[in-house]
Amino acid sequence: MDLEVPDYAYMFGFLQADGHLSKGTGQKGRMTVELSARDVGILHEFQRLTPYNSNISGRTRSTNFAASHTSAIWSLCALEARTKLNELGLPYGRKSRTIAPPRVPFSQRDYLRGVIDADGSVGFTAKGFPFVSLTTRAVCHWTASGPPPSLSTPGRARPTCA
Repeated sequence: MDLEVPDYAYMFGFLQADGHLSKGTGQKGRMTVELSARDVGILHEFQRLTPYNSNISGRTRSTNFAASHTSAIWSLCALEARTKLNELGLPYGRKSRTIAPPRVPFSQRDYLRGVIDADGSVGFTAKGFPFVSLTTRAVCHWTASGPPPSLSTPGRARPTCA
């Protein structure tokens, strides 16, 4: 997986944000991504890019947001593929506090687009201003007392995040 190729950089960013890499006993394990069924095309494109056997399945279940939600799940079990993803920076297990940009040269624009497409949003405010939002699990501690200051105010306290 050459992350200087835009499609692979995008896919890797997306996997870091929305994928899950798990280890089983011995050499067993899998990488999975679960999306809304309406986004199954993204999973088919990832499957096309990946030179390993994989499958896409679906399920319908009750969630916190809907009584009935249908999702599509891409599963990739090949040890060689999982090892490569891990070497590039996709950790096994919970990753929300440990992901970082790839450890090799990569297409930064496409990697970031993948991260944002998976865990963020791009749009316009009610007043017509553009915005980019990204969901993280960072825990921030403010260095000043009182309510958090505006990050755009020069000279004001900044958070330290872990």
